[in-house]
Amino acid sequence: MYGSLDFDDGRKFYEFTPFDPSSPYSASKAASDFLVLAAHKTFNLPACVTHCSNNYGPNQHAEKLIPKVIECLKNNTQIPIYGDGENIRDWVHVNDHVRAIDKVFHSGKNGERYNVGGENEISNLDLVKKICNLYDNIKELEVGTSSRLMSFVGDRPGHDLRYSVNFDKIYTKLRWKPEINFNLGMKETIKSYL
Repeated sequence: MYGSLDFDDGRKFYEFTPFDPSSPYSASKAASDFLVLAAHKTFNLPACVTHCSNNYGPNQHAEKLIPKVIECLKNNTQIPIYGDGENIRDWVHVNDHVRAIDKVFHSGKNGERYNVGGENEISNLDLVKKICNLYDNIKELEVGTSSRLMSFVGDRPGHDLRYSVNFDKIYTKLRWKPEINFNLGMKETIKSYL
């Protein structure tokens, strides 16, 4: 719902960053925030809002990038990469995300927003390469075997360039930070789908 950042400007999204959704999906997420916070103001509904970067981990829906790549590798089929694959996302393990929600639920201040990030900014292309390399290692394949399946397809409409959230607030106020190492988390995620 924050919109998109430029690739090289070094900025991050803060809780006070104005919303600038690029698609109907992100606009609906922004609208839900406004509804919850309006209910808090009007009816004193006890509520907090979290904004999380992209999640990864086991049991994610098959249409999402990471499980889709793993499924393509398992079936030895082409891995679709939107556009040039340079779009950047920040990834946080689902278990770290759940810990953040739990912290906010029990200790967050009503009516406040909290960003949750993983400090793992990576382009979609580099992420797919990482998954391919880890898959080759796990399956004891020759290095580079899986990356031969990468295939570039047309970009999605409204595909944001870069996401990066600053989570200083949840760290300083609630003492939360991500704990799961990205490389280890990705390896365990791949194994969970196998």
